[in-house]
Amino acid sequence: MTALGVTIDSILVRDTKLAAADVDGRTVVLSLDAGAYFDFNRMATEIWGMLAEPRSVSDIFRCLSKRHDVDTEALTRDVTPFLQTLVEQRLVRVVASEEMR
Repeated sequence: MTALGVTIDSILVRDTKLAAADVDGRTVVLSLDAGAYFDFNRMATEIWGMLAEPRSVSDIFRCLSKRHDVDTEALTRDVTPFLQTLVEQRLVRVVASEEMR
């Protein structure tokens, strides 16, 4: 199975069945489907928080750019692979635009 490629227009939301906990300001997520746990750094924890509700990748980039004074090119290079990994590990899913209406 090939995962959908994450693009600037993708709308993502985290899986509600996952167990997540805050550990010293970092998020740790347990995925029974993946058979693994994921320990997120501060930036990944911030992104994880944004994905509690469906959110476009462009909106995530806009928020991160404002909060951390990072340009879109750096975000695209550094954050897109992380988001793609979240999709591939089934921690988040790509939401169809019809679901947003």
